[in-house]
Amino acid sequence: MARLSRRIALGIEQLFPGYFALVMATGIVSIAAHVEGMPGVARALLFVNITAFAVLSLMLLVRLVRHFGRVLDDLRDHGRGPGFFTVVAATSVLGSELVIVTGQTAAARVLWIVAIVLWVLVMYGFFTATIIREEKPTLETGINGAWLIAIVATQSVSVLGSLLAPEFESGR
Repeated sequence: MARLSRRIALGIEQLFPGYFALVMATGIVSIAAHVEGMPGVARALLFVNITAFAVLSLMLLVRLVRHFGRVLDDLRDHGRGPGFFTVVAATSVLGSELVIVTGQTAAARVLWIVAIVLWVLVMYGFFTATIIREEKPTLETGINGAWLIAIVATQSVSVLGSLLAPEFESGR
């Protein structure tokens, strides 16, 4: 039991922020299943997604409390830092999934607000940290496809906001 506990602790300490891509991808497939007329698949994937999001969020929160310095190191790192954008996108995609698959706008609104706050923190935190760093990698080694997740995160916040817009127009 102690060995398992140590493995979990180590997993939390070394948690790669990009693991939230699991929630992004599952949410996208769930929404597609719903649109294609497979509500059972969509709801099953929603259940998987809520569980994955809860577990990953708990692990990230524990990591923030116990290993804050390592989280900051990851945020400043040109390779690991872009992974934090998956946290933003996962939050927004889950919110969109809730609206589209179940019509749950109240929970989606909370996720949207959380996603906006995360977007500001990650967008400005990551890019500021990488820009002001004294020692920078070359463009060839410093920038990779993961940086494009910043665009995906931005779009996901916008999409969820668009899904929720009618609710704000009606004053609900």
